[in-house]
Amino acid sequence: MTDPITATADRLAAVLDALEQADEQYHAWREERESLIRQAKALGASHRGIASRTSLSHTGVGRLIARTTPDRSWDPTR
Repeated sequence: MTDPITATADRLAAVLDALEQADEQYHAWREERESLIRQAKALGASHRGIASRTSLSHTGVGRLIARTTPDRSWDPTR
């Protein structure tokens, strides 16, 4: 019979490892999403046009662009 305390500790360790991996993936995809939003804006897309492809509102798109592009230059190579 398995010790319940050890079994719980093992399950917790596995969940925390999976959580760490998911968090790394989340940050990588978030950076990719922000880059694509900036690229779309640099190529002439409207905030509403970008918002329709994301879970952001058009004002959220504007805030994201302003937050992630300090000089507001809309450089598509960023």
